[in-house]
Amino acid sequence: MRFAMAGSAAWGMLMLVGCAPRQDDPSNPPRLGQWHDRTILTGVRLNDRALKDEEIPSELRGVIDGFNKEKSVCGEPRLREKSEIQAMLDEKFDDCAMETFDTDGSTLSALARCRPHDTGQDIQMTVRVDGRTGAEHLLLDVDGIARLTEKTGGNYVVVVSGRREITRIGDC
Repeated sequence: MRFAMAGSAAWGMLMLVGCAPRQDDPSNPPRLGQWHDRTILTGVRLNDRALKDEEIPSELRGVIDGFNKEKSVCGEPRLREKSEIQAMLDEKFDDCAMETFDTDGSTLSALARCRPHDTGQDIQMTVRVDGRTGAEHLLLDVDGIARLTEKTGGNYVVVVSGRREITRIGDC
């Protein structure tokens, strides 16, 4: 399954700009500084049943292993614009549409539905993102949802959930 593409598109909604001698952008809530960026897997569900680590299918293992990571970055995190995200999705998927993309000061809510390139299977991907931003933190909760329809007519729904926490830890 093509969860890796959905996951990277969802996490790509936040971009950390590299640190260079410059001024903080007052129109962007997060402040210029040193940030701790942590991404964690919060759950995997198959047909609405939570899976234990040993129950995760091998096809999902690469996606799961790519979730948990940490780094420290000097910069000013900022949310990408809707058009930037749509362009990223268009590169990775045959048919993809941002159904919602709402930002209201410190909150973000987005929903995209996509079909992966040439998988040979009938897969519908949905990526749902809810987040909050502030001067000292950013938090994104992401669900990558895949509905696989088999030729026999059976359906499987897999949900991979994660959280990206970005916390300002000081000046650069």
